[in-house]
Amino acid sequence: MQSKRSNDSIFAASVKVEDVADCYFYHTMELPGYGVVNGEWDLRGRVDDYLGKVGFTGKRVLEIGPASGFLAFEMEKRGAEVVSVEVTAEHGWDFVPYPASKLEEIFGPRQIVMQRLKNSYWFSHSAHRSKARVYYGDVYNLPDALGKFDIAVMAAVLLHCRDPLRIVEQCGKMAKSLIIADKFHSDLEGAPTSRLASTPQNFLWHTWWHFSTQFFTQFLAVMGFTTTQTSTHQQYHRGRANTLFTIVSQRE
Repeated sequence: MQSKRSNDSIFAASVKVEDVADCYFYHTMELPGYGVVNGEWDLRGRVDDYLGKVGFTGKRVLEIGPASGFLAFEMEKRGAEVVSVEVTAEHGWDFVPYPASKLEEIFGPRQIVMQRLKNSYWFSHSAHRSKARVYYGDVYNLPDALGKFDIAVMAAVLLHCRDPLRIVEQCGKMAKSLIIADKFHSDLEGAPTSRLASTPQNFLWHTWWHFSTQFFTQFLAVMGFTTTQTSTHQQYHRGRANTLFTIVSQRE
């Protein structure tokens, strides 16, 4: 499968990671030649629910935030050509702006975790003999050189971003269909609303938002997309079940 619509020079060169001990796995994964490696989220057996039971055969897919690459490789197994967008080493994370004295405790350790997370992607990429590609850059300003896509996937990433609607907008300019998955909050349902997750007390430096499903479906409609499916499903974080939602929409 060829990407004739993109400028291949913008994609990252593969990184050789030889030792699994140099990796931090966000997802539990079964790697050829290595077996099961444990991560924080275990999506195995529930991938199709997570991705809205969309068909990926022959599709060019843009993924925002691949983490260890579990979904990228699963979509690739289902016949997709996958391009993932990941933060650069300089950017690292959309930190909630707590006082600098508190955040300073996070910056150094987080840099190490993010590098180990990227290592887990490349370690898994090699194990799967994947052809998926990565662009390291600014998710709020995606370059035209990435090309056009059939589907863009934003899987449990928008809650961690300062400006989630900017990301949806960027993906909507590049893809015909959008898949958004995030945490489900029943108390927010019934209105197009979001809630700030961080408080002075909880120090949630990594999480900005809780969303209702209508928050996205209304915005998608504004952009000219029709929501074809909204569903909920159970996924496991550190062995505990969490309810997530998935929205599938298409450009009118």
